[in-house]
Amino acid sequence: MKSQFTYLVALLILPLIISCEKEEIKKSNEADILTYNLVGQTIDVKIITVSRSINITFPIEVISPNQLIANFTLSEGATAYVGTALQISGQSVNDYVIPFTYKIVAEDEKSILNWEVSSSNNTYTVRWGLGRFLIQTLSNNRDYEWYIDQANTGIHSNVNCGPSSTTMTAKWSDASFNNSAEDARAAYRSDGGWWYTSDIGNYLTDCNIPHQFIELSTNSSGTQQVITNQLDNGKIIILCLDMYYIRDGANSEWRVDKFYTTGSTGWGHFIVVKGYRNVDEEVFFEVYDPYCYGMKYNDGTFKGKNRYYRDEDIYDATSIWWNYTIVVSEKGDKSLVEKSLDPSEIPHMWGR
Repeated sequence: MKSQFTYLVALLILPLIISCEKEEIKKSNEADILTYNLVGQTIDVKIITVSRSINITFPIEVISPNQLIANFTLSEGATAYVGTALQISGQSVNDYVIPFTYKIVAEDEKSILNWEVSSSNNTYTVRWGLGRFLIQTLSNNRDYEWYIDQANTGIHSNVNCGPSSTTMTAKWSDASFNNSAEDARAAYRSDGGWWYTSDIGNYLTDCNIPHQFIELSTNSSGTQQVITNQLDNGKIIILCLDMYYIRDGANSEWRVDKFYTTGSTGWGHFIVVKGYRNVDEEVFFEVYDPYCYGMKYNDGTFKGKNRYYRDEDIYDATSIWWNYTIVVSEKGDKSLVEKSLDPSEIPHMWGR
């Protein structure tokens, strides 16, 4: 009887033992990054599990975050790789200038998930399509409204970029300037037609707005330098350019590149340049483009206001159309711009 009892007990216990053994050898299938930080860095880190991404915001003064070490924790038993390189918390070195991907391998070695790490030193340049690391920025703004959408400038609005851009610069120069773009149109070519750069100069002279004509460069870096020098000196400028050579925007919510269609070359246009941003070592000029026609971003701001055009595109569009610029100064500023030109001795072009 005793042996039978022992046998029955063994039969009852055996499944429990087997079950425990199975539980002990079961491995995790989770492949998550649970915590993340960088050694010696003051950063803001957001771990987004839904999209399996890690967003890092560095301080604004950090422009080239290379050779940094991460401290991280993973799901139990998981391992991390960047490419084929095993990642060890507190030891492995990576560059954070451009996004990179962690491959997280779960403990069971069957579940593998990719986690993207992206970084910036501000909260807006990525959203605007400019890039990640802001190196330098300048905006010659005013604390009052001076942007003009040419769509609202009267019966000749479709060709009023000249009167609109000129009036914008006059308002920037003189806070008490009250004339409208329609007033400018009435002063020159009142029956319609495209304004010329000479019309802009004449109207600014009529309104006692200090301005000078200068030549741009024969190469992209030179033109960039000419424009940024004027902006650094507290000026703004009017460009006459062929907008066909400004590339089309890739995303309707980005602030960069052209937001309207230009079907062919010969699309002469006037814009106001009032600042620039150097992002990831690429310069974007900050412009007021009057050809807006009420187009807005989802946040309600006009797409022509504080738009960004790439410096190489600006060079292409000006060098092929009108390789000069009109520099506008604050009212009362009598300083001379270096290498200013007599407007009667240079060719003039038009814009719509």
